[in-house]
This record gives sequence, structure tokens and C-alpha cells, in this order.
Amino acid sequence: MASFQSFTMQHELYLHPLLGYSQHNITPGHCCPILWDLHEPPEAARRVLQLDKPLAPSELNQLATSPPVVELTITCDLFPGDWPIVVRRLQGVTVLDAFEAVHTALMRQIRQEEWEQLCPKQQARVEIVFNNRCKLSLDRDACRSRGVLRIDCLLYHVWFGGLSISPGLENTLILTLRRPQ
Repeated sequence: MASFQSFTMQHELYLHPLLGYSQHNITPGHCCPILWDLHEPPEAARRVLQLDKPLAPSELNQLATSPPVVELTITCDLFPGDWPIVVRRLQGVTVLDAFEAVHTALMRQIRQEEWEQLCPKQQARVEIVFNNRCKLSLDRDACRSRGVLRIDCLLYHVWFGGLSISPGLENTLILTLRRPQ
């Protein structure tokens, strides 16, 4: 008699190697093959082992998963609110699609209700990060006019640490963030 599992097996989802988080260092202090400050656009991402060269368009346009999926949800436990990032592409989500979706989501201004959900201590920390970001900006007035961004709420965990497949949720990835070293 065949087991129940044999009739209900799903295809396993595999991540593109550029996206994957690893528990083991690729180089000292790096658990992901990509070095990317999420303040910067995806084009600024570099391979940890080749910092002098940008990622090739042919790499960025490769499918993010095998088998390909038309929709991925990216979550992160460090997000102070419910900020799922949904990526869609009918031809299959690419590495660049995933990078752009993360960057776009974090560059979004937080809403008033999101700000109010932060405790006063967290608001004070976010304000410090926001003020520092604006001080370093070439156009401080433009920076201030954009207001507090979601990335400011992550405090100093603003480097891409890789993606992992969520064990319990279909087509869902977990974003790992890390601090600069």
C-alpha cells in the first residue's frame, strides 16, 4: 500500500545561489555571496569574492527559483510591522526582481500608523538613524522631505544577508539582514 505522502508530494523549491543565505561563511563575516547595502539600488550589489565587478545582467536576469514561480513573498522578522514584500512576474521571478522588490519596499516612506505602532524608545532610535542618513545625503532638504523610510526602522541592519525558503509557507522567502562590519 502506498503512503499518503507519495500522493501529496510537492515540488521542492530551490533558490538561485546568488540569493541564498548560508549558515557557513563564504568569506570571513559573510554568510551570503552578495555584498549589498540596501540603501543602494540593486545594481550596487557585488559578489563578495569579486567586489570590483558589478553583477552581470545575465546573472540578474536568471530565475530566482527552480522551478520558476510567478509570485514570491518575502518576509523578515526584523521588520517592525507587517511588511510582506510580494514579487510577481508571469515569466517567473528573477534575481533582479527579488532585489528590486526588497529595495523598493525599504525605500518606501513609513505611514503614520506604522510610526505610531513603534514604542517611544524605538521612535527615538529611528529618528537618530533618519537624521544621520539625511546628514550624509548630498541633498539634505530632499532627504528630510521624503521623511522616515522603512529602512530607517531597521536601524543598522541594512545589509543583505540572503534569502531562505520558509519551511511552512509556499513560495515564501525569509530575508536575513545584517549589520555592516
